[in-house]
Amino acid sequence: MELNLKGLGPKDMEYFENIEQEREKIIKDSSSSAIKTQYGANELANSLHPKEQFVKVVDIIEENEDTKTFVLAPDIEKGTKKLAYFRPGQYVSVEVKVDDGIYHRPYNISCSPKKVFDGFYTITIKRKKGGVVSNYFLNEVKVGDSFLISAPTGNFYYEPLRDATNVIAIVGGSGITPIISMAEAIKDGLLTCKLTILYGAKTEQNLIFKKELDELDKKCSLIDVKYILSEEDKEGYYYGYVNKDMIDQALESETSFFVCGPLSMYEYISDLLKEYQLPNKYIRHDAFFGRIDIPDNDLYELTVLTGEQEVKISCRSRETLLSAMEKNGILAPSRCHVGECGFCRSKLKSGMVRTIDGILRKADEENEYIHPCATFPESDIIIELPY
Repeated sequence: MELNLKGLGPKDMEYFENIEQEREKIIKDSSSSAIKTQYGANELANSLHPKEQFVKVVDIIEENEDTKTFVLAPDIEKGTKKLAYFRPGQYVSVEVKVDDGIYHRPYNISCSPKKVFDGFYTITIKRKKGGVVSNYFLNEVKVGDSFLISAPTGNFYYEPLRDATNVIAIVGGSGITPIISMAEAIKDGLLTCKLTILYGAKTEQNLIFKKELDELDKKCSLIDVKYILSEEDKEGYYYGYVNKDMIDQALESETSFFVCGPLSMYEYISDLLKEYQLPNKYIRHDAFFGRIDIPDNDLYELTVLTGEQEVKISCRSRETLLSAMEKNGILAPSRCHVGECGFCRSKLKSGMVRTIDGILRKADEENEYIHPCATFPESDIIIELPY
């Protein structure tokens, strides 16, 4: 067999003959120092999106009899030197060990991002009836306690490329926490938009951050706060519930809505906003758990495959797979707890489940992946966690 060397001249052949010598010379002349693997972009990414953060409670503020604000600073002894920056409206997932259980709960950061440069976050927790973690925080947590939290995450934030410059926030109860973070960011010059807050509560006593909100309303021309009480008719407050007239007073030709509160409020406000025929991008909801009808409370066996381990526990039909794992001390990945983020996405190996409508991508349904935080058993179940 003859090689076709047409087009190659003597100079080309000389070049090929000298390649090995040139390579040896380059290696010999090269520095013996280690190759650089960390660049500025890597360092910035790690500071903004750390895998974990250790924090210590440095102050506790009692907002009312059922609500406290916890001031969190970096726990330097455990390796966290500074906290990651966040966008107003985002949350952190907090890991808590109570009795034999390991729980993760998402809590919105309730301060301006500017506070990161002062060295702290705040999270504000309202007592939930039967809530293991909320009751633990309000009853047991003290200054000096340390926790593991996630990086800031979530999509409930103002984005000028998407949102209108006029914003109406419709808020109920502790749903004020991400909204006061936005308001503080506007005051600090970190956001450029006009914000009207329609804040509903049962009574004046149930309002959280009223002093701070009144101060923001007074000192910042871009912020307007209106309070609506459903069980008290008092001077200076609207009585009843958020209605179309209240919205119309703050409405402009282009307006974004941020809605955060209990499920009943979401359902009511969703119906109310349909009258305005708004583009979907102008209606923002904080993550919430949709309503689902579970008719009975049967007991099933849940088998959890965690790497090389196989753990069998009980799970009732009215509790999510994640809830069953948490109370049995299984360290399962989770963030949002409402099926939105996909962080807990796991393989359903066998069994029948009921899942909140609309949370799964088509590819996940076809390949039998589920979100345990929003999935209920309808038979004995085997799942494989994403380790």
